[in-house]
Amino acid sequence: MPNKLIEEEALRRVMEDLLNTLLAEELLSGLVMLTPAACDALSEADEMFDSVWELYRSQAALTAQRAGARVGATEVATEGARAGNEISAITGAKPSVTSTKKNVITGATESTINGERNSSAEAAVGPAPGSTVGFEPEQGMNSEASETMLGLWRSSKDRTMVLFALRPSVVQRWRCLPGSVVVGSNTKGRARLLSPSELMRLVADSHGEAGGIQPEGTDVFIDMLQQTMRQISWSLERREPYSDQLSLPLEHALLSLERYGARRDRPFHPVAKAKLGWGQEECGSFTAEAAEPIKLRWIAVQLDRLLSGADAASVLPHELLLSEAEQQKLAEELTRRGLKDTHAALPVHPWQMEHMLPSRLLPELENGACVPLDIEAGTYYATSSVRSLMSLEASPRHVKLPLGIRSLGGLRYLSAIKMMNGVRAESLLQQARELDPVLSAQLYLCEEGRWWALRPEDDDLFADNPRHLSALVRTYPEELMSDDRKRLVPMSALAAESSQALLFAEWLRERSLPNTAESALELFREVAETFGELSLRLLRFGLVPEAHGQNAVLVLHEGRVSGILLRDHDALRVHVPWLQEAGLADPEYLLRPGVPNSLYHDSPQQLIAFFQMLGIQVNLFSIMDSVANAYSLSEERMWSELKGALQTAMKRASLPEQQASVISNSLFTAKQWPWKQIVRPLLAQTSKVPGSMPYGKGEMPNPLRTVQAEEEVPYVAY
Repeated sequence: MPNKLIEEEALRRVMEDLLNTLLAEELLSGLVMLTPAACDALSEADEMFDSVWELYRSQAALTAQRAGARVGATEVATEGARAGNEISAITGAKPSVTSTKKNVITGATESTINGERNSSAEAAVGPAPGSTVGFEPEQGMNSEASETMLGLWRSSKDRTMVLFALRPSVVQRWRCLPGSVVVGSNTKGRARLLSPSELMRLVADSHGEAGGIQPEGTDVFIDMLQQTMRQISWSLERREPYSDQLSLPLEHALLSLERYGARRDRPFHPVAKAKLGWGQEECGSFTAEAAEPIKLRWIAVQLDRLLSGADAASVLPHELLLSEAEQQKLAEELTRRGLKDTHAALPVHPWQMEHMLPSRLLPELENGACVPLDIEAGTYYATSSVRSLMSLEASPRHVKLPLGIRSLGGLRYLSAIKMMNGVRAESLLQQARELDPVLSAQLYLCEEGRWWALRPEDDDLFADNPRHLSALVRTYPEELMSDDRKRLVPMSALAAESSQALLFAEWLRERSLPNTAESALELFREVAETFGELSLRLLRFGLVPEAHGQNAVLVLHEGRVSGILLRDHDALRVHVPWLQEAGLADPEYLLRPGVPNSLYHDSPQQLIAFFQMLGIQVNLFSIMDSVANAYSLSEERMWSELKGALQTAMKRASLPEQQASVISNSLFTAKQWPWKQIVRPLLAQTSKVPGSMPYGKGEMPNPLRTVQAEEEVPYVAY
């Protein structure tokens, strides 16, 4: 029986991420900002809007009443704050400081809402698209007049009205108020609550193909929204209360933190949880949150059809992944089948073996090039990336396996090309470490040169089907794994809850610091300064790794940040002129002819953009969001802290003058910042599904130009 509260929580999370993304990517054309007073006036003149406004007010009030009954006792305080914000958006009453989510979101009083410029008569006639009623646009973000607004958007296709609460933001002009109720009108003029899929259909229909939106992309994206809500619900149903993780043994702590980081998956992504191809049973067996053991399956591959990395020339996967007893069991199975001298065994994800290989490798299965073995050997557990598995028993290594599911808009297969490029990228990173003593001491790399893949019969490395049978063994640095004073913390775990920071609270206890906002900021600065400095030192060499929260791992030594561990090297971006200035060579990535790539960048600004989008927008900003929500800090305060941390990182990195100037201008001076798009690339997809997340880049006002660094602002200003 579905839990109604859990379903409502899942809908709220998806709607919040969807609305913020639509606002950031300017997909709500003609959006009008209204004050509650202007809404009152407009409702008197427009019967359809009156029904929308009335339902909005009643539902927002109901949300406030239900705040204490939200999913999980740990979320009660946060939901109360959300409800307080929602009520302030309706009534104009200012909630107490202790209940507000962020200082800049406190509700405005009735006197500040009724701006002299906008009369009730003007609101009744109906504002022009893009205008603001009852709000002075030139006022700063800290102005009380800017603190409580409603967004009114009309579909250009059928003029359906959509209303929701807004708040000003540093990174985009408006973001939706957390927990915002979304109300729309129907064709008969009656109001109804909208689901994320209904809202998305209205938006897509308003733009049409002229806006680059494809019918296939729209249908799949809407399906992903629905799947995401279901899969969030399943995740919430299985969720256990938070328990201390940093005190666990190193490998157990890492796996536990992987599971914790998977709770939110990719922050701010409205369909991050969707795994198209998996239902409730699969999600309950193969995701990180499920915490279920996964028994590896094995398939024998003819030796002349096997590709491998240079580091794998003298070793086979089972020797790295299985105990001696399991290796013996596998050898006996190969001997029994008469394959010991002609084939090598590759590990296969059990779902992949049953659901993908029978159709994808039909010729190879028929001619004996691939022979499924009747054996399960190796007990592994899913990490936050789903296709990367780790063991707590026989092997200290992780294994990455292809999966024929669709996640983040791409198929999760694993091609030989990707692994070849990963080896070249890892070599570049190692060379950079050798040239910089700080990188050598503080930047750690997983070894990813041991890989195997099915060789296409025609040697076309870009062929689709062979990419579904491969394996990469990932080895973590021995100096980290053998030191019990160290802990590895995926940065995604620091942003695992959009409204809490339970890991921060545990970390503060370990450091004997009080669980206060100032202490949490001290830890955040430590994270941002280290991550920022190492990223800038790599930028000096023309290198930007894909350092989002899943790939970048904090190294803690006795509770203090002592370095960063990088994994998944195949998307290392480069700017060749800076490489060559440092004495490094072009990695000569293998690229599909005629297909755009994001690995090579002609200008340093294009390269820096990927640090801004992945390192800051996707990684650090999600941590900032979690800390701000948990400790009642403003978004502006968090960006000020980040600016100060990055300025400190710039000083420590001691970059050459020319590069320091280019990087500083991109980060701190430029008016606009690149912003990673999520929805537009997904809507533009056609029937062909890529093997990686679709990419799009927009622009935002530079958040580090907008705010002052923390040391430049008296504390009382906050």
